[in-house]
Amino acid sequence: MFSKKICCLIFFAVFIDFGSCVYNESLARNLIWPITVDAYNHAVEKCIITTLGKDYDFGVQSTVQCDAESSKDSCSGYVIAIHSLKSVVIVYRGSISDHEVQVEMNYTATHPLLPFAGKGKVNGWLLNGYNLLWNAGIKDAFLKLKNKYPTYNTLVTGHSLGAALASLTAATLSATNVVPKNRLSLYTFGQPRVGDKEFADNYLNLVPEAYRIVHHWDIVPHLPTLGLKGYTHHKNEVWYNNHMAKGDPYIICPDEESKQCSDSVLAPTWDDHGEYFKVRCYLGNHGCVPAGKP
Repeated sequence: MFSKKICCLIFFAVFIDFGSCVYNESLARNLIWPITVDAYNHAVEKCIITTLGKDYDFGVQSTVQCDAESSKDSCSGYVIAIHSLKSVVIVYRGSISDHEVQVEMNYTATHPLLPFAGKGKVNGWLLNGYNLLWNAGIKDAFLKLKNKYPTYNTLVTGHSLGAALASLTAATLSATNVVPKNRLSLYTFGQPRVGDKEFADNYLNLVPEAYRIVHHWDIVPHLPTLGLKGYTHHKNEVWYNNHMAKGDPYIICPDEESKQCSDSVLAPTWDDHGEYFKVRCYLGNHGCVPAGKP
């Protein structure tokens, strides 16, 4: 969908799968991650103009209460058309409190997975959060921009909880024929496991250009524990076993769960979850990404 990089010409990357080599590292580093960090700001429009200049058409920023446990347990996202990318982009924010993270984990441990429209089963708490947000303005803003720019592609992204919501959104857009799968991309950061193996097995049939970017020993991609209630990651993982500085190498693993990527980590940590490409965003850092960063 985006401009492709020929595998053999990418000097710093190590590829395990040469057959599906379309991950755009520059795009992830210089555009997608900055606008994902901006999602943590309560007034994201102020951030977007700092990060992107005037290269966009803003749709909406929506925030909802994710569960009945606390009014502070919120899910949030925004919609934007980025003209240089020729894409309508849906961006989801991650969790903003330790309490919300605990609620998510408790629900996952005590509730069964729920059927998903595109085959398999998924986490019910996440599915509920997606539906609430989608119907609280994300859908209307997305369709408005999609109709305004009919030649634009669709990109969905997010960090942590937002990564899981992005995964569900992209798969739903494809499964319900709202967006053709060849006009759709998913880039996520620090994504937890979202559904069972059937969901994972079918994911690339729905979203062929899907990349789960993982920083070093980030603990969240190890949650929920592999095998618990059948939870399995969908393809493709992009693993940076380093600090993600400019020029650092990465590996693309074609398997759903690969010991050549982050599944090889024996002692994951929270420290690597909040920082990708040397820019931090986790749990309430509401700063904007300056132009030209990271």
